[in-house]
Amino acid sequence: MSQDTKPTILCLHGHGSSAEIFQTQSQKVTQALSPHFRFLFLDSPITTSQPGVGVRPHYAHIKPYRRWNQDEKVIGLFGVTEEDVRQERQLVRDTLKDVLERERRDGANAGVVGLMAFSQGTRIATAICQDTELGKDIKFAIIICGVSPPLSLSTPEMLLPPPLNIASVHVQGSTDPWLTNGTKLSKHYFDQSLAKTVKFTGGHEVPVKTFDVENICEVIAEYKGST
Repeated sequence: MSQDTKPTILCLHGHGSSAEIFQTQSQKVTQALSPHFRFLFLDSPITTSQPGVGVRPHYAHIKPYRRWNQDEKVIGLFGVTEEDVRQERQLVRDTLKDVLERERRDGANAGVVGLMAFSQGTRIATAICQDTELGKDIKFAIIICGVSPPLSLSTPEMLLPPPLNIASVHVQGSTDPWLTNGTKLSKHYFDQSLAKTVKFTGGHEVPVKTFDVENICEVIAEYKGST
């Protein structure tokens, strides 16, 4: 299958990271799945001065670091206003809408069919799936070290929206300090009859050991039939 005709997975980095860093961190996963999918790594339009978890020391030189939009919980902290949150949310949504529409118009197989995200990026990935416009073509989500709750892209977060009726795989590190939080993302926001969990020995990181990568890819490869 040529690169141009493979179904596309949109990849979303974590806080204090970037598309380039996430692409490097996840290259063993993407290489293993390259016969089936094309991976598109997207930079958030918002920069930050602080590197995220796992960026130091190996990726600290890859700048600028980026983050996704903030939520209402930060209003009033460090001078953040309600308007700041609204503007960031709109900026991120516009960025995502542009790339999804471009891929739908110009890409192969009716655009982006899957999402792969790490850490804060999983909050955005979940929000895309919840958005009736942005997420209409998404068939599955790969959630690596998930963080809850989703980051709203248009309106304030719903307290408990209906579970997402899409396939999902939740990759969880055994010593991830946000493991409980990531489990909450899976249990509260994704249909559990369509969700699978893959555990690996490690922390808040993208797994790189061959055994772990093979386990993850075995599950994800099943999704090629849904595209």
